[in-house]
Amino acid sequence: MALQQLLNHITAYLDYLKNTCKLSISVHFDEKTSSSLFKQAISALLPYNSHTNPYCMAVKKDRHSKCLLHQTEILQGVAGSFLLVCHAGVFEYIHVFRSNGKSGYIAASGYRRQPPPDSCGGLWQTALSGDVPLETLNAVIPPLGLMLERLFDCPSESPENEYNLIVQFLSEFHSHITLDDLCAHFGRSKSHISHMFKTASGMSIREYCNKLKLEDAEKLLKETAFSVTEIAFETGFNDTSYFIRLFSQKYGVTPLQYRKANSGSLPHSPRRFPE
Repeated sequence: MALQQLLNHITAYLDYLKNTCKLSISVHFDEKTSSSLFKQAISALLPYNSHTNPYCMAVKKDRHSKCLLHQTEILQGVAGSFLLVCHAGVFEYIHVFRSNGKSGYIAASGYRRQPPPDSCGGLWQTALSGDVPLETLNAVIPPLGLMLERLFDCPSESPENEYNLIVQFLSEFHSHITLDDLCAHFGRSKSHISHMFKTASGMSIREYCNKLKLEDAEKLLKETAFSVTEIAFETGFNDTSYFIRLFSQKYGVTPLQYRKANSGSLPHSPRRFPE
């Protein structure tokens, strides 16, 4: 099967799990695998690379190093499906898959287990679900793993594809990441990372992170009743006016205008989420 056809099947299935099954699904690869996949594959899977649940977004903003450690521990474990509790107290269904020396995992997240000391302003109760739909997950997640394993059969790019690694890292930790953080994580100089990323993407690190943060804000405007100020803060903008200006430039309308046109019927309370 051609790479693009395989990617079309994978992304269509991921959209089905999200939109029809109402599951919060993310796909992750270890660094060796990420660096070897074609940019075409990394780009197609980026929208499914991080947890976009508002509670997880809030936790990740301040504790991304723990999220990285959590992912590393999962990838070092055995293949197969299992339940675990992440460092933020969220119940996750994990499916680890391996083939040809490469590995990755699928996470179905967003289920309450035990409230942490900091529940992020009530998001623990409002943004997470109760029971884990184990029967459904056991039925729909392993087939996705088999499709993703097929990507490992495709010819690989250079094992040192730094751009793939940086893009995947930013996909998950863009809300408060800095160029210094990237340099420390990848062991590279600012000039090297800045030049390489600009050449490959056409954008600076800051421009790319702002793009991702605005996409996060778009989701929160559609699915929550958070105020514009709350959304600016949750997505990593410390200046609400700057956030509104960037959002208006990207979408052609203000955040409030966008919400009015796209949100449908939102709950009245600023701390309530749709069922």
